[in-house]
Amino acid sequence: MNTTIITILVSSITGIVTFFMGVQRTKKEVESMTLTNLEKSIDIYARVISDLKLEIEELKSEITELKAQVSNLSIENHELREMLRNKK
Repeated sequence: MNTTIITILVSSITGIVTFFMGVQRTKKEVESMTLTNLEKSIDIYARVISDLKLEIEELKSEITELKAQVSNLSIENHELREMLRNKK
């Protein structure tokens, strides 16, 4: 009878200890996966930001070119108006 009780107690204690160790291990694995996912997300955002910076620079360059074209067209428009006024 004593050996049966001891066996039950030892098995119960082993089960409880194993359960809590498993819970702690699972928590650590989840934290590790969360950190890994965050690192991957940060890498993705860094690439997106880099791409957006390049696109912004290209757009700034295009804006500068378009402003120059608008300025040239305004000058040309003014000259053509003057030519039309002179012909009247």
